[in-house]
Amino acid sequence: MKTAAKKLVWLLCSTMLCLALAVSCKKDPPEENTIIWPPDPPITNVKGYLNGAISILGNAFHLAGGNFHDAGHIMTLQLAGDLMTEDMVQVDFDWFYFDYQIDNNMTNYRRPHHSWRMMYAVIHEVNGAIGAISPKTTDPELQNILGQCLALRAFSYHILIQRFQQTYLGNEYKPGIPLLLTELDSLQDGEEGVSDYCRNTVEKVYKRIETDLLRAIDYLTATRISKDYINKAVAQGLLARVYMCMHKWAEAEVLAREARAAFPIMSATEAGGGYGYNSENNPEWMWGLKATPENAMIFVSFISHISSDCPGYAGLGSYKAMDNRLFSQMNATDVRRNLQFMDIPNEIFFNTKFKCVDDWLADNIYMRSSEMLLIEAEAQAQQGKNSQAAGTLMELMSKRDQGYNITSATVDDVFLQKRLECWGEGVIFYDYRRLKKEVDRMYTTPFNNHHLEKIKLSGTNWKFIYQIPQAEIVGSLTLPQCTSEIEQNPGEGDAIF
Repeated sequence: MKTAAKKLVWLLCSTMLCLALAVSCKKDPPEENTIIWPPDPPITNVKGYLNGAISILGNAFHLAGGNFHDAGHIMTLQLAGDLMTEDMVQVDFDWFYFDYQIDNNMTNYRRPHHSWRMMYAVIHEVNGAIGAISPKTTDPELQNILGQCLALRAFSYHILIQRFQQTYLGNEYKPGIPLLLTELDSLQDGEEGVSDYCRNTVEKVYKRIETDLLRAIDYLTATRISKDYINKAVAQGLLARVYMCMHKWAEAEVLAREARAAFPIMSATEAGGGYGYNSENNPEWMWGLKATPENAMIFVSFISHISSDCPGYAGLGSYKAMDNRLFSQMNATDVRRNLQFMDIPNEIFFNTKFKCVDDWLADNIYMRSSEMLLIEAEAQAQQGKNSQAAGTLMELMSKRDQGYNITSATVDDVFLQKRLECWGEGVIFYDYRRLKKEVDRMYTTPFNNHHLEKIKLSGTNWKFIYQIPQAEIVGSLTLPQCTSEIEQNPGEGDAIF
């Protein structure tokens, strides 16, 4: 009896000791007054990291592993996404056709490899500044650089987690992506700020994205050099996108409204083709990349692949056009009909939305205020505020279609208008995934289906999600440092939630 009692006491003591050790080993943020923050670095040192990251988004051709004209920059990835929906038609076999077939997601394919390398290259670049600027700096220029770099890191992680795992809700504990952070992150956040080279859970990745963007918003103001750079409104817009994925509707509604406040919605004349969707001078553009002779990528450029009147791939026959069923859902009074040309009897289809610019100097669009308005409207509809959502939607539609009138808007009403408004801008793929919308290119009458690839897939099919690139598992700076076995994504089949 005594022996049994002694064993019980020993077990209890051992258990308590183990628990104490486990708690003591957890890395919490140190006390504020014990942290020695680094002195302010020279502006030129850290500004180079910011400009380097912006350059990678505009030109990551060197990361493709060869002379591949469909893997050049962030907009080639976004265009690939648009082609993986039912909204865009590619009329012949050329660059991006495997994306259009929704068959470009496997571990040894170029698209996952380039996407991974490009976004982690941006993260690596901005970490140079994030790891050098004290979060307590009071220098306004350093605060601005730090805020932009945090926003770019969050943007990159958000692109990656949406491409390499199913959407947030229902998958919070599924394997996501590695998190590469800095020593200053760990000083500020304790264990949550330590790099983890394995596949972190979706929830943990989103928590880091949210943290980075909230801090970016605090550091940034409305001031910036040009729309190439991120200001407070853009950071708010990025967080609104994130909160839509997390189903934080009220927060997304407020942020989207605040983000678009300084960017007026285009008039009907402007939206119907007056601005050409190729210039940062467009009043709606919140964030983009100004084309210059130095960064113009000619045949690899976005305008080469999307513009029907440029002497690039699209203009030479690889046209991109709106799906006819989607086109048919616009009223005859909708000015956006002017942005598509559809000679159905002669089977000629192309878009006129993206106008050519001499010397390939068309700017790239990353965010505009109509997208923010549509986020606001959907967030309202998701909360059951359907009449309010209709009022917000009418703010846009009054400048798009004089024949449109709605007094109660559903989520699907907003989704339809987002498909029409943001067509070709690299936005809608993420909404398809977030809302788990199927892609159906198998329809027949009463619409003339001009899709070359007739496909029907559920919204949770793994063919929309990239596998982890094999080259990264064995040879990059991230996953090879993971001591756990890397769980690979399925290549196809429906996800189970």
